[in-house]
Amino acid sequence: MKNIASPLPASERIILLDILRGFALLGILMVNMKLFIHPMSAMMLKPPADQPLMVLIPELLVKFLFEGKFYILFSLLFGYGFRIFMQKTAESGSILPVFRRRLLILLIFGILHIVLLWAGDILFFYAIFGFLLILFRNSSDRKVVIWAVVLMLIPAFITAISWGMMALGASFPEGKAAIDASLAESSRSINDLIDRAREAYSQGSFGDIVRTRIEEWTFLLPALLFFYPAVLGTFLFGMLAARKQLAVSNTANTSFFRKSLPYTLPIGIVAEAVYTYASLHADMAVPNGISTLASFSHAVGSPALTFSYIGLIVILIDKGSLSGFWNILVPAGRMALTNYLMQSLICTTIFLSYGLGLSGQLNAIQGIILVMLIFSLQLLFSRYWMREFRYGPVEWLWRRLTYLRPLSFRKKNG
Repeated sequence: MKNIASPLPASERIILLDILRGFALLGILMVNMKLFIHPMSAMMLKPPADQPLMVLIPELLVKFLFEGKFYILFSLLFGYGFRIFMQKTAESGSILPVFRRRLLILLIFGILHIVLLWAGDILFFYAIFGFLLILFRNSSDRKVVIWAVVLMLIPAFITAISWGMMALGASFPEGKAAIDASLAESSRSINDLIDRAREAYSQGSFGDIVRTRIEEWTFLLPALLFFYPAVLGTFLFGMLAARKQLAVSNTANTSFFRKSLPYTLPIGIVAEAVYTYASLHADMAVPNGISTLASFSHAVGSPALTFSYIGLIVILIDKGSLSGFWNILVPAGRMALTNYLMQSLICTTIFLSYGLGLSGQLNAIQGIILVMLIFSLQLLFSRYWMREFRYGPVEWLWRRLTYLRPLSFRKKNG
């Protein structure tokens, strides 16, 4: 039976969601830039103890202000969008087949992104956990909150359990010897992969780069699977926010964010300060007390600071402050998927051997400058594009394949 569900017209879009999507694009690129400059697998290394301040300070600022906050923001928006999508109707009586097709297409986008552009893709896991999100669509608010909190704490608990098991095993001479041997082998494997990735990305052919990228993604997959359940938890909070219509502009919602900010902002600042300090001494490959402290403080601080960012934006919009900046974010947010993939296309062209070949050659400050340049160009491009077209190019393709019917692409003149 023909499906009659369709994308929301521009007049029915919630402007705040587009502003937040545009804002999230900046934060995601800021965090990802280091992973574009260096191999993804280098994130497994403990930070060097002798970094100069000119490198250390900007890296710590990115970690404190950006790391973990903007994938949470994007995930909240995904969950919010899921709730809006579920409220659509279809002639078949259920919108679920359409949403499942939408996720399947997103999964394909993610696979292509990983293979052709970058191993740090989020679309693959968004699609996978999007299928699980369907299971919670009719759950009570209480059940949603419980599951969301548990899922978001999973990475911290896994770190703590791993630390405990290693400490217990190391208390026996035979166990300590086995653990030391395993850690030494793991360290050799990580460093070997990093060396090969650096060589492939700076000097290799396109085929070499693709093979190395897939190897990096596969190597990091176990750690990613432990990390991404927190994304499903954030999806659930986003769905709950949509139930409460928190993105709708009204006095009650503005008051809610205004009253929440004095609690969330101090919690976020303190917890993320602890996380930032602890991360200097934490080793992702060897869970210990410091990495456990970093994981738990980040699990609390990152959502709190993300919520604070949202609250500050809502309050500033209500006051009419920075209206020009919010207005320019809207077109970028309306084509967020295109811009996200464009960031990978631009950065891989800059850093990989088939482009400018600058892999490993930029420091943290240069990376931040490059982020601001790329994002500024994206804002200008998005503003121009959305004047002429109804959707971003990837958004149009996604919708066309989701709804299986023609969609008008270019805006009508006059």
